[in-house]
Amino acid sequence: MATIISYGSEAKIPLDPFNTAVTVAGIPGAGAALATAQVNISPANPASFSSRVELNGSFSLTALADSPFFVIIRRAGVDIYRSFYRFTTITDIQLNVLWVDGPYLGVHNYELIIQNDSISPINLFGPIAFTATAIGGEGVI
Repeated sequence: MATIISYGSEAKIPLDPFNTAVTVAGIPGAGAALATAQVNISPANPASFSSRVELNGSFSLTALADSPFFVIIRRAGVDIYRSFYRFTTITDIQLNVLWVDGPYLGVHNYELIIQNDSISPINLFGPIAFTATAIGGEGVI
């Protein structure tokens, strides 16, 4: 039976869909950390030896036509998820990201990032939410 080992989350303010929370500069490679989350997969918990971490991110943005960008999830500064987006028209959209990680025992810090790949700015709006849930136990993996 699966059990929750650890849970971490962050929600950024302002949680106002009408005010820009973050603007990513119109410089290829420019990025912004949107939120962080931390989990502890303790070796003292027997469920930790067969565990996974489920990562969920959600944010809204306005992107201009032909404004490519990346959505990235990092663990300890290393990219573990990278997805490329490019819209053909001006787009107001909510993006949701789901990724499952199989880390080793210990404390893990995750970060949700957006990285621009164009010369047009990207405006992000609230709410920006990011959660990490470590789940373990029999039959989890």
